Amino acid sequence: MPEIDRTTVESVVERHGLDTDEGTVGAFLEATREQAGQYDALAAAVPESDYRVDPSPGEDEYNAFRQRFELGGGDGPLSDLEMAVKENILVAGAPSTCGSPGFEFEPPHSATVVDRLVDAGASLVGTTNMDEFAFYITGETCAHGPTRNPAVDGCVPGGSSSGSGAAVAAGYVDAALGTDTGGSVRIPASFCGVVGIKPTHQRVSRFGVVDLSQSLDHVGPLARDVETAARVLESIAGPDVADPSTRGTPAASAYADAVEGGVEGLDVAVVSEAMATSEDAVGARVSSAVDGLVDAGASTDEVSLDGYATMGPAVGAIAGLEFAASVGANGASYATGTGTSEPLRGALADANGRGEFGENVAGLLVTNGVLTEGDGSAYVAAKGVQRQFTRAVRDALSEYDALVTPTTPIPAPEFGELSGMEGLLRAVENTAPFNCTGTPAVSVPCGTVDGKPVGLQVVTDWNDEATALAVARAVEAQ
Repeated sequence: MPEIDRTTVESVVERHGLDTDEGTVGAFLEATREQAGQYDALAAAVPESDYRVDPSPGEDEYNAFRQRFELGGGDGPLSDLEMAVKENILVAGAPSTCGSPGFEFEPPHSATVVDRLVDAGASLVGTTNMDEFAFYITGETCAHGPTRNPAVDGCVPGGSSSGSGAAVAAGYVDAALGTDTGGSVRIPASFCGVVGIKPTHQRVSRFGVVDLSQSLDHVGPLARDVETAARVLESIAGPDVADPSTRGTPAASAYADAVEGGVEGLDVAVVSEAMATSEDAVGARVSSAVDGLVDAGASTDEVSLDGYATMGPAVGAIAGLEFAASVGANGASYATGTGTSEPLRGALADANGRGEFGENVAGLLVTNGVLTEGDGSAYVAAKGVQRQFTRAVRDALSEYDALVTPTTPIPAPEFGELSGMEGLLRAVENTAPFNCTGTPAVSVPCGTVDGKPVGLQVVTDWNDEATALAVARAVEAQ
């Protein structure tokens, strides 16, 4: 609790235009102290898992892993899979840095998605490298060194779920979990030539996940093929009592069965803005794949989405302001979310005290931290833009079963080729819009350009992952 004195109370009274006479301030001071006493009586138990892994440092050719361990491997629908999870998805006993030089945390409990993978029989073998605090898109900003792309020597793997994408592409694991705020599952999938799913927002629990942005983050799988990704999603989706944001979300569907549903009779529309800004060779690969969907029985059209070009900056504003506000308050978030345990809040407070953040994250915290002290107009404006675009996508999906774009407008760039906000916005042109809408999106490989993988993105309506997976499988089968 902050120090509660007359000066503090008076400043808040002034902020709301109330009378600052001595009697009024004194009454508010007494009431605030009484209220604080009631709040101080609240004491939540620290969540703890009934297991703790015994990790060792991860070492591999592509710097994909942070920690290695053995967890799970029992009976269940995923018993044939070896998996890993991004470092910001907590595993009890496995140290997490979230890719930052100034953050250290050994969690006493695992994320809900980790428990669900274990319950499904998956063998978890480690945590994976990531861009610092999930804020970048190349895999170059991790404090523990950049991750390399197994599919294209000398090129970035994409981020921020860089290690998860690389671990799958290298064949180290069958599938891995990542988090996606503006494309951080689908960009590594595109650059590394694997499958990546961003499910419907709030479809998968984020309890035990260190968020970048509470209102934009998604947890989703990267995998060697569409069927494997669907099986993993089926095991982790559904409501979670520990994550209030998942209340009311449907139970997990039979996604693995939906994969072979085919595209006969489906109406698919290519987003014109996404094709216009993508490299010609990338667009050509996507167009060829769309032609293949027609051969498989789908009808195709072209659609324009009003406001498409503004979605990258909107995601940047929402994510930046939410992150700065949360970290500035040592993990406290005054909104619906998964909650932050006191041990994690302590680790964030220590990180704030050390001030050893990387350049990108330091810039994010300071610039957006200053703006959070203002009148909130930038955040409100960004949320307004988000609502307008969500309506545009909902209108389009009332006419079409699926929308198609290149996942990324470019194939994997070389190290150092993308940098700063300009580089970030270029990479997320086609992925960030659908974090704003919360609609599910699947990236599936659809060929190569000069030996580099090209990803095709399939977007469908809320909670209709089944159709997206069926379209993605039809592309994969070409």
